[in-house]
Amino acid sequence: MRRAFERGPASVKKWSPFVPSPGQLPPFLAGRGREQERVRELLDRLADREQVGNDLILYGPRGNGKTALMEWALRKARARGVGTLEFSSEEVESKEWLAQRLSALPPWIRLLSGVSALGFGVRLRESGGGPIVDALARKARKRPLLLAIDEAHTLAIDVGRALLHAVQRLRRMQFPVMLLLAGTPDLRRHLHAMGATFWERSEILRMGLLNLEEAGDAIRIPMEAEGRSISADALTQVVAESHGYPYFLQLWGQSLWNQMQDPARPVSLDAVDDARSSFEATRDEFYLERYDELAELELAYVAGRLSVGFAEINRRTRPEVNELIGLALERQGRASDRQSVKTALEHLRHLGYIWPVSYQSRYYLQPGIPSLMRFVAKTEGLDGGTETS
Repeated sequence: MRRAFERGPASVKKWSPFVPSPGQLPPFLAGRGREQERVRELLDRLADREQVGNDLILYGPRGNGKTALMEWALRKARARGVGTLEFSSEEVESKEWLAQRLSALPPWIRLLSGVSALGFGVRLRESGGGPIVDALARKARKRPLLLAIDEAHTLAIDVGRALLHAVQRLRRMQFPVMLLLAGTPDLRRHLHAMGATFWERSEILRMGLLNLEEAGDAIRIPMEAEGRSISADALTQVVAESHGYPYFLQLWGQSLWNQMQDPARPVSLDAVDDARSSFEATRDEFYLERYDELAELELAYVAGRLSVGFAEINRRTRPEVNELIGLALERQGRASDRQSVKTALEHLRHLGYIWPVSYQSRYYLQPGIPSLMRFVAKTEGLDGGTETS
C-alpha cells in the first residue's frame, strides 16, 4: 500500500484525528477520489466563469459521507474564490424566508427598494424572475456562487421547485451559479415530486460503502499522518468489522487511538481486541436507533426476515427482495399487495437498510450494513429463518 504521509512519532497529537460525528470532515476522505475529481472539475469551471451546465446531487444512506463531501466541496470552492452559501433544509422555512436570507441586505437598503434620492437608486428587482432569482443574481454578479443545501430530501416541495428553477434561469442568463444538494436515497424521489425534470441532467453521485482497500486507507492514512501505524492483520480485522461503512471506520479509528499508549508501537490485534468494547458500545447505540426507526414504521419484523434472506446470498435481485418482503408481510397478516411491498422497500432503502448496487451490468440489492441486519434479526427473535421464543 502507498504511504501518503511521512512523519515521525514526535508529531503524534494528543487528540484523536478521527471524527465519528455527523457531518464532520474526516482527516482523510477515503474512497471518494472519483467523486472529488468530478466536484473539482465542476468547481474549476465555476471559478473560471465557464458554463457549468449541471448541478451536483449527492445521495445515499446516512453515515456514508455525503455531508463530509459537501463540506470538502465548500472548502475547495472558497479556496478557488467561489462564494458559498450553505443551509440545512430544516432552516429553510419558505420561499420568502429563503429569498430574505439570500438577499442579506440591511433594513435601510431594503427600505430604499425602488426609491431614488439625490441621484442614488437601489434596485432590488433586476431580473424579473422573482426574489430568489434576484437575490442569487446579485451575489453571482460579484463572484461565482455555490449554493449548498444539506438534508435536501426534507426540503419543502415548493421551495425546492422555486430554487431549481431559479438556478436554471440564472444559468440561461450566463450567471456563474451552481447548486449542491445532499440527502438520503429519498432525495431522487423528492426531486421528481418537484416537477423540475431538468435536475436529472445534474451530476449525480451515489455515496455507498467503501471497498476493502478504501476502508483500510480511512484508518491507515490518518494514523500514518500522525506518526502511528497499524499492523496488516489488525487493519484487516478492523475493516472486516466495519463492513466498509465510513461512520464505523471513524468510530474504530477513534477507539484504537484512545486505546494506544505507546505511539512507537503499531496497533496490533491485541489492541483491536482491547478497543472493541468501546467501539461496540457506540455501535450498539446506533443499532438501537435504527431498530427503533424500523419499529416505528412497523417494519422491524420485515427487516428481520430480510436479514434471513440475505444470510445465504449477499446480493439479491429486486424481484427476489420484493418476494421476501411480501412473504414477511403475509406472515404478519398484513397486506402484501404490490403497493405495500413497494412502500416497505422504499422505507428500507431510505434508512440505508438495503442499498442498490450494479454487478455484471445488473441491478441488485444488498445489505446496507450486514451486522445491522444480524442485530435486527436477533432482536426480532429470528435465527436461521425460524422464530425463537
